[in-house]
Amino acid sequence: MKRPIIWATLTMAVAITVIVLGCKDKAVTTKPQVRKLTAAVYASGTLLPEQEYKVMAGVDGYLQEAYVKEGDTVHKGQQLFYISNEVRHAQEQGAHAVVQRTISTVNENAPQFKEMAGRIEVARIKKEQDELQYDRYKKLFDEDAISKSSYEKYYLQYQSSLKEYQNLKQQYEQLTLAGKLQLQQAQNQLQVNRAQQNEGRIKSFVDGIVYDIYKETGDLVSPNQPVALIGSGDMIAKLLIDEDDLEKVYVGQEVLITMDAYDNKVFKAHISKVYPMLNKVEQSFRVDATFDETLPLGIYGLNLEANIVLARDKEVLVIPRSALQKGDSVLIKDGDGKKAVHVATGIADDEWIEVKSGVDTTSIIILK
Repeated sequence: MKRPIIWATLTMAVAITVIVLGCKDKAVTTKPQVRKLTAAVYASGTLLPEQEYKVMAGVDGYLQEAYVKEGDTVHKGQQLFYISNEVRHAQEQGAHAVVQRTISTVNENAPQFKEMAGRIEVARIKKEQDELQYDRYKKLFDEDAISKSSYEKYYLQYQSSLKEYQNLKQQYEQLTLAGKLQLQQAQNQLQVNRAQQNEGRIKSFVDGIVYDIYKETGDLVSPNQPVALIGSGDMIAKLLIDEDDLEKVYVGQEVLITMDAYDNKVFKAHISKVYPMLNKVEQSFRVDATFDETLPLGIYGLNLEANIVLARDKEVLVIPRSALQKGDSVLIKDGDGKKAVHVATGIADDEWIEVKSGVDTTSIIILK
């Protein structure tokens, strides 16, 4: 009962073998041809502002005030957030109080300065009286009207009062200098506390747009923790290029960009910067493309696809990409046989690839 099935199977196998053998004899061939070729390097990327930075907190505390929201336009120096901290506030208030107290104790109306000024005035009067006495007795001594010992007595008395007066003036100057230093130290400490307090008042470094805010009012913020994301400048395409295409990309190249957010819309741009660093993780390098036209809406982080134009409608000798073998070679007919020849390739698109040498329009290339 099973024999007819076996015979039928054998018959089908023979038939397939004949078909395969028959196909094997009929190789598919083609010839190189001249075509207009537009070639490009593909790149994926993201729509981002030309510059961006994360707003970081320099101090710890609680986010007490947020003066901006996502999408707001901000200016350089504009206050964005206030991070409060009771310790810093108390330190600033304490330093301010010290300054006020110091001012009251170091000015010329302070008790110690008044006392010193009074002592100086008394010393000055005594010095002037002693000086008059000295001058009088000196004149008498010069006229031999008094003894030398009497003259020296008033001389020493005048010298003593003069010295006392000079010492008190010096003490007053030292007291003034010490007061100034004390006040300066108090003011310096106040400035330090105010600076620490101002670090809680976060301002924008650039004119830009607030793209994201990571914290909400009342959240605890630690030093060096991002609070918001701000971008400035025009929106650009930040692209990732495969390392194999590095030598094909240069500044000024035309770029055609599409985004899912804008159906059937192709945006023209050009390469504005090529970064000299390879991303070893993704085996790609970064280039920036600047748009040649105004975008309808600059949405941060939009995914995009780009084609960096290498050649547009260039007439070149091409072969199908499927004809290219490993090692940049093709199989061509050689009499009744075939042989592999090396070809130098150039630009390419999805279907065709330029051949610069190795074959010409008379060559018969075996596809399969």
